[in-house]
Amino acid sequence: MLTRLYIDNFRCFVNFEYRPARTQLILGANGSGKSSFIEALLFLHRFAVQGESIYGISMLYQRTRWQSRPDQTFELEARLDGESYAYHLAIGPELERTRVKSEYVHLNGRPIFEFSNGEVRHYSDSFEPKPIYYPDDLYRSALSALGEGNDIRKLTRFRHWFRGLACFRMNPFVMAAMGDECHINPSADLSDFAAWYNDLRRRYPTQNEAFLASLRAVFDGFEDLRFDWGPDSALEAWFAGETQFRFNELSDGQRCLICLYAILHFVLARGHTAILDEPDNFISLREIQPWLMAAEDAVENSGGQILIISHHPEIINQLATSGGVRFVRDGIGPVRVEDFHYEPDSGLEPAELVARGWKNG
Repeated sequence: MLTRLYIDNFRCFVNFEYRPARTQLILGANGSGKSSFIEALLFLHRFAVQGESIYGISMLYQRTRWQSRPDQTFELEARLDGESYAYHLAIGPELERTRVKSEYVHLNGRPIFEFSNGEVRHYSDSFEPKPIYYPDDLYRSALSALGEGNDIRKLTRFRHWFRGLACFRMNPFVMAAMGDECHINPSADLSDFAAWYNDLRRRYPTQNEAFLASLRAVFDGFEDLRFDWGPDSALEAWFAGETQFRFNELSDGQRCLICLYAILHFVLARGHTAILDEPDNFISLREIQPWLMAAEDAVENSGGQILIISHHPEIINQLATSGGVRFVRDGIGPVRVEDFHYEPDSGLEPAELVARGWKNG
């Protein structure tokens, strides 16, 4: 699970440190940095996992406005199989282009991968150095380009976990039905849900059966999700009476609920970390509460992790007292994290305290 995130000189984050719990609710007023938090994680995934160029992501223009320092730093730590992994990335401008200054992975405080001064060093599981090599591109992650081997299984374990870390900001208005391709890495808005599901159902048939069973319990008359392998290769939802609808013909709420249960079974139940921004949008109260309980159970049983950004009263009341934090800013200053403090003697539920403005949510 993700145990620490550090961000410096990115948007409203200056020396920002956050140590998330296994299940956590993130609250905060508008402008408190919640969306930028998601953007920072998406950047790290695009860079270190998907291998995108920093130059293409234009990080140079997202430095903190009131800072004059040129370099930006990102760090994340994870606890996997009882061991501590730490990833570090420092980037900065050179001739008006952002490049990698340093990138490394440490295992229990010892280096297993290092990229700096134009050279890459990595180490075996027993911390024996392997041959140094020199990457051609200083604007991309050397970690993302590294191959796999039997003697670097620890580093491979971290990379697989990093690949499974997923951020979601669902937008049903852009969700397409076409799924002729298979996408391993879903987009944050799940516009490519059909292509992502096309990959998932092939690789994880057991989880797929559990996923479809959940949908049958949620939707009256639902039977199956299938691909019409005609010219369009569209994802279709089949209901009783041989009635089918293309995925983009379902209601906004139906599409979002299908995506939520896919995240439940293919991300959380497989022990991965998921960060969800306002997952309750388009979802009714009677629909979000069973999903939330199932998500908590999946995290508990699998060792996964879920971080939820939400203002939904049901989610606040269920999660704020045991695992709630607030992102707080003084004016336009930097973001800091505070625990959500709840006084049971107040006689009010946490959501009511937030609604009255007594708690900044």
